[in-house]
Amino acid sequence: MRTKKLVSIALALLMLLLPLACERKTTYRVIVENGTFIDLKSRYAEGEEVRLKTYIVYDASPTVTADGERLSPELDGYEYLVYTFIMPAHDVTVSYSLGGSDMMMMPFHIAYEDRSVIDPVESAYPGETVMLKVGLVFDKITDVYVNDEKIRQVNGPDEDFLYFAFEMPYEDVTVRVESRNISGADD
Repeated sequence: MRTKKLVSIALALLMLLLPLACERKTTYRVIVENGTFIDLKSRYAEGEEVRLKTYIVYDASPTVTADGERLSPELDGYEYLVYTFIMPAHDVTVSYSLGGSDMMMMPFHIAYEDRSVIDPVESAYPGETVMLKVGLVFDKITDVYVNDEKIRQVNGPDEDFLYFAFEMPYEDVTVRVESRNISGADD
């Protein structure tokens, strides 16, 4: 009798879990509004990296957006630019446009000496304002340096954090965060 009960429970569990095991992974479309990209699949799973590879165009400034958000390019050799984003749980519209007559502007990289910056920005275009978010510690004074130059603290959207801003120069930069006791003594 006990064996029959266990078999019945096991079968009931199997019938509940079988549909979950057979469930297909949902994929979403990349809808290209303007432009042509090399090796672009038509569908991607949520969380999958989407690589938008295109030829470099000189004497023009390309702009690529995914759902209206501008993507930063990376060089792929001397012939291609690659724009990447992580596929969300919905279809994404991608747009490519060319503008300006200047040489193509590439973003510069931002390196961090430690993990003090929350949600660090990895690259920015020259002239773009970069805002950095740092945890607030009540008994410490925090300074942020970009290429050894102290940057200004600014007001941010959340009072539980400190915000610092700088204008991205025409070069890669390194960010350093220094905290010291309010009394002036170092830890």
